[in-house]
Amino acid sequence: STWGFSNNNMDGQTSHILPEERKKASFEVEKLTNFLDGGKKATLKRRWIISPTEDLEEKLKQKYFWDRSEALREHLADFIGAHEKFWAKYIPTREEVGWMSENSSNGGSLMNHYGLFLPTILGQASSQQQMEWLPRTLQMKMIGSYAQTELGHGSNVRGLRTIAEFDKATDTFVLNTPTLQSIKWWPGTLGKVATHAAVYAQLRIGTKDYGVHCFMVQIRDENHRPLPGIELGDLGPKCGDHANDTGYMRMTNVRVPRTNLFSKYQHVTADGVYVKSEKKTNDKAHYATMVSARGNMTKTAGGKLAIAATIAVRYSCVRKQGFADTKTSQFDAAERQIIDYQVQKYRVLKQLAIAYAMKFTGTWMIQNFSSVDTTMRGGEETDGAALQEVFATSSGLKGLCSFMATEGIEDLRKCCGGNGYLLSSGIGALEGDYKWQTTAEGDFVILMLQTARFLVKSLELAKQGKPLSGLCEYLSPLKNPNFIIADHIPQPKSAKDFCDVTFLTQLWRYRALAGVVAAGNSLQEHIARGLSADDAWNACALQMFEIVRIHCLYSMLKYFSEGIQKAEDPAITRVLNRLCALFGCSQILETNWIGILTAVQGQQVRGAVEELLDLIRPDCVALVDAFDIPDRVLNSTIGRFDGNVYEALYQSAQLSSLNKQDPFEGYEKVLRPYLDLEYLKKGREQVEQFSKTIPSKL
Repeated sequence: STWGFSNNNMDGQTSHILPEERKKASFEVEKLTNFLDGGKKATLKRRWIISPTEDLEEKLKQKYFWDRSEALREHLADFIGAHEKFWAKYIPTREEVGWMSENSSNGGSLMNHYGLFLPTILGQASSQQQMEWLPRTLQMKMIGSYAQTELGHGSNVRGLRTIAEFDKATDTFVLNTPTLQSIKWWPGTLGKVATHAAVYAQLRIGTKDYGVHCFMVQIRDENHRPLPGIELGDLGPKCGDHANDTGYMRMTNVRVPRTNLFSKYQHVTADGVYVKSEKKTNDKAHYATMVSARGNMTKTAGGKLAIAATIAVRYSCVRKQGFADTKTSQFDAAERQIIDYQVQKYRVLKQLAIAYAMKFTGTWMIQNFSSVDTTMRGGEETDGAALQEVFATSSGLKGLCSFMATEGIEDLRKCCGGNGYLLSSGIGALEGDYKWQTTAEGDFVILMLQTARFLVKSLELAKQGKPLSGLCEYLSPLKNPNFIIADHIPQPKSAKDFCDVTFLTQLWRYRALAGVVAAGNSLQEHIARGLSADDAWNACALQMFEIVRIHCLYSMLKYFSEGIQKAEDPAITRVLNRLCALFGCSQILETNWIGILTAVQGQQVRGAVEELLDLIRPDCVALVDAFDIPDRVLNSTIGRFDGNVYEALYQSAQLSSLNKQDPFEGYEKVLRPYLDLEYLKKGREQVEQFSKTIPSKL
């Protein structure tokens, strides 16, 4: 490796630390890796799936010094290089796509092509359309963008302003972005790379509007130039995700054939008649792409937070700061590993627990959404309540998990001190590259408030005595009009119960029940005061947002604990139960439990957290090792598997373009005229004289 040195003066003296940490593990890392993947065969499959990028490790050390043009070019080259030989041979499963997303080494533009454009064709195109578009999309003979969001409209899809008007005379649809706010704004791949776009627009036939529909629009020609009537461009520098050509598109009288309307569920005849599909369809089928994407994004949130946790845990073990004995007078006395400072330990291990919770939750989502998705795509009858819960669950969990991952990555970056601010740390770049996902596929607040509406609806059903399915079953006791919530608070038998996952799950279940009931009461009180339903909802939106947070945290704890029950190795069960309990207790400390826990119980929760931190501490390096994230994916100077962080930091600094010449470009014009050159010359002559008279000890 170019980040290794044999010269003793360049030995960071940290290579022994992580091996010593790994000896403390109470479980076998490979067994936990297998368990997380779903078995030994799944681990082998995952490693094979991500193996095409193995030869990129040395190249990617240059990544943090690329400009945007270089980043886009190298992303395209690496992505195509990794996938090209599999185009005609292998179609990955949803889980395998998740592995790719979590372990992307050089993500960017083409993630949108496969992640959004391709599923749109699979979910909304007719069989005949798929015959034309699908092979070309899979083999990148056409490259697509998912063009839904506009400059003035994002989450409110029904309010999109792009118009697609049917012209009977030419048998075409004429697409326009008639106002500034209607310009397509923010789709990835659109700015420079895409040849086609799945464009969402208001369908108009004559004087009648039929709502938002999707159209296949070719946007660039054989020379990769915009077609007539189409203006395309990149939005400019972003906080991160620099290899993604996030773009805009203006359309002026752009014509596409009538058959370019995505027609799996409807079509327009040559006479201008709007026809719904004759085969049995599910009116929620258009949600398939969205639900699938949100499920994958939830799992990816856990994967990205796992990367940050891996870097922060390893660096916190390697980095020593502050004397173990503060009374020492020796400057070279033993120092404390920063992971052993309680605040650092809490911040880092809390995020580690969250990452594990997200991974288990994401796995549950992918597995459960797959069966519903298959039913929806097939046009079969599906339980309406189940569909509503799937959609609501995907909204809330995607919203919360992407937000928690973003916040967690940033806090873990701060845990890495000044070196965490360097892009070469990997964690600083990750924070910038990931944070957009709190907005993609729906702003996290709006998504969570969608779940809140579902919870309020479920509350009313529960009060009516109607059966509830899935997670909202915790509202069922409300069918009894004499049910008094305060009488059913789970009470710990001792402080030890707060380290027990079963008790914590019961406690969080109660917290969710109490929160939904309180929010529902608030809504009714606002309506009783004369507010309209919309105004009443907005008046208690903060409370609604909070109950969704509680509901989703309860679901994450539940799915985490249920996942652990499948483990067969007692050592793995033990360490995961500790992590799960830490997740449950730490989130109690981070949320509002006034009126539910007493002051004494609150102190018991804090005590449980302190105990769990100490129990997990010896296993922390092994727990991040179990994520099995290769160094090329981490691409981190401070999170390396071998722990040689100081050598890596120094070598990375040598790559800076500012180090290629002295003095720097522009020196003569902007700085030299202001310096005291005679003073500097005198200092240089003095140093040279010292060098002649005093032998160097180096």
